[in-house]
Amino acid sequence: MQLKPVPLALYALFSPVISSVSFQSVAAPQQQASEMTTVVVTATRIEQPLSETNGSVAVITQEEIEQEGATELYDALSHEPGVSVSGGAGRPQNITIRGMSGNRIAVIKDGVKVADGYGASDMNDVAGHNSFDLGDVKQVEVVKGAGSSLYGSGAIGGVVVLTSKTPSDYLGSEDHYVGLEGGYSGISDKYTSALTTATRLGDTAHLVRVSYWQGSESKNHDQSLYVRDIDGINAALTSEWFLNDSWLLKGKVDYYRQQARREEGIAPTQADGGGWEATSFLEDVDTTTLSARAGAEWEGETLLAEQADINLYYRQTETSGDKDVAMQRTQEGLVFKRRQSENRAFRDHLIGLSADLQQRSAHGELEHTVAWGVQLESMLHERPVNVRIVDWTGDTLSESEPFASARTYSLGIYVHDDMRWGKWNLAPGLRFDAQQMSSELDDTIGSYPLHELRSSELSPSLSLAYQWTPDLNTYLSYTHGFLAPSYAKAYGFVPHLSSDLGNFVIRPNADLEAETSDNFELGSKYDDGRLVVYGAVFYSVFDNFISEKTVGWNEAGKYAEVQYQNLEGVKTYGAELTASYWFTDRLKVSGKLGIVDGEDEHGEPIRTLTPLEGNTLLSYEQDVWNGFVRLNYAGAMNKVPSCQDDLGMSQTCATTSGWMTLDAGAGYDITPEFRINAAVHNLLDREYTRYQDVAGVTESQTRFSTEPGRYFSVNARYSF
Repeated sequence: MQLKPVPLALYALFSPVISSVSFQSVAAPQQQASEMTTVVVTATRIEQPLSETNGSVAVITQEEIEQEGATELYDALSHEPGVSVSGGAGRPQNITIRGMSGNRIAVIKDGVKVADGYGASDMNDVAGHNSFDLGDVKQVEVVKGAGSSLYGSGAIGGVVVLTSKTPSDYLGSEDHYVGLEGGYSGISDKYTSALTTATRLGDTAHLVRVSYWQGSESKNHDQSLYVRDIDGINAALTSEWFLNDSWLLKGKVDYYRQQARREEGIAPTQADGGGWEATSFLEDVDTTTLSARAGAEWEGETLLAEQADINLYYRQTETSGDKDVAMQRTQEGLVFKRRQSENRAFRDHLIGLSADLQQRSAHGELEHTVAWGVQLESMLHERPVNVRIVDWTGDTLSESEPFASARTYSLGIYVHDDMRWGKWNLAPGLRFDAQQMSSELDDTIGSYPLHELRSSELSPSLSLAYQWTPDLNTYLSYTHGFLAPSYAKAYGFVPHLSSDLGNFVIRPNADLEAETSDNFELGSKYDDGRLVVYGAVFYSVFDNFISEKTVGWNEAGKYAEVQYQNLEGVKTYGAELTASYWFTDRLKVSGKLGIVDGEDEHGEPIRTLTPLEGNTLLSYEQDVWNGFVRLNYAGAMNKVPSCQDDLGMSQTCATTSGWMTLDAGAGYDITPEFRINAAVHNLLDREYTRYQDVAGVTESQTRFSTEPGRYFSVNARYSF
């Protein structure tokens, strides 16, 4: 395929028909259905039908996102077995895949990792993986299980890949496009709007998209949360230049900003004890991401490659949280007043260069598709804290960095070979990663020494599949995962002190080793165009698992000393099943089911397990409208670890009961240019709690964690 603008435009116009089960394609006759398989472009960096991918990969298309009225990753991924997202609009969002969460999941948008999240116990409940506009995403792909042989450090538990739309996706065979979008999501009273323009000028194509949203934090069932008001904007410019039949130059600049404001809250913990009550509260959190990318795509014939994609990229993500609290307490008849103002910043800067190449060859009946590439990156992480306290003792300003500013350099080189011989498919892969992290400013923190931390790892993968019939295959796969120690766990000195029990200080540990995992999966896929059944069982062992451990007691300060250390290991295992059946060319039933189990080195359940959970969907589609009804359900979760309460006492973590909810929705093409989608979620207004939202906390900390009650979503799109 040559890189000429018209052929590319025609391919983009018809790609929804040949690469995804879209509203138009599912209404096609059954004999064509087998040709309409979803195309995965990231699972092995080699484009192939989902039914032929030797592993579990979930694909969520733009049409499915619009049908659900999803505006957050929380909404888009909530119906995938083995995958869950905590948080929501206005709150940090943390992704869990097969029992692994936090920064053990790599989130990649257009080939570039999004900013790290952070929070206690890897829950990313302070900053999450959601600093982008989901409305600009063409497709979301979830690789379940380790992906380090292709994506390096951070992909030890799974990968979420988001692909944005390009000018060709909007233009098709036309030279100009203008589109307006608007929507409402009742889960957070969020209103969204967007203006998209695209144009083709000679051998160039350009896309400008501006979106704005305003609403509040996602609600719980009785709407008892301290709700943040949110508003945000995203503006992006994408350009493509077709130099000749072989070369395409491309570039994109993207700016995202979201502000969240809360005027209700509780007094922060004070060093001189409890009893403080907030008399006024104001919190503003501002998250911005500026990214830029310049690259080139090439197609031709050389000894080493016939396709190449080269990119130079930059991303700067900053979160700044300002909090101002006036408080008071009464002791022995006296009223004491205090005002605390603080700013907590998080800066994650990334610059990198990547080259991804591909070569196809045939030797008799043996066909090779080799993907290989190299990646160089430099990252900077900073988390300064400024706290000012004004009370009867005076005016005190403290400036600190509980986590030393850290610079990280990394190198990754990978190769993957997809070999096909008759009915056999063998796919070996290997990636080498080397990482060097050091403190930018100081060689100590909290009087503890810091030194350079180096990590390197070889991450192999291997899968073997046999095609029993044209519709049925079985595969066995092995993948290796790798996670280099993060700055937060190696270079952190974080006091958690008050006059109450349970005081502790987290000490740095610059001697941490990288976490690794070994993942095995046995699965089978059947797809004859009318009946689709995918099933898999998996088993994963994680070694050198980094977790908190109490290492001592400071008698003078009366606090426990805690440190992140490499523990023996964690294992997870489970099963997933996805099936669908077309009763007619218009009526389909589909279902998904999954469960994740596992325990740590002591045999205790890990925090991020998933009970038996799934859904059953009945959908009907015609030429201009479609509708669906979905039943969502989950079993009870009683297999939970031990937790510590606010006083540091051990107790059993929160459990959850089984639940069942009902959703329904419909979409209608009023004209070929004007489409509207509407859905109602939790139609019966069921009050319930998903285990993933309370995992690892005590029962007393769950009263605000119920899921939203009945809510509606609607979105419309009009193109000129």
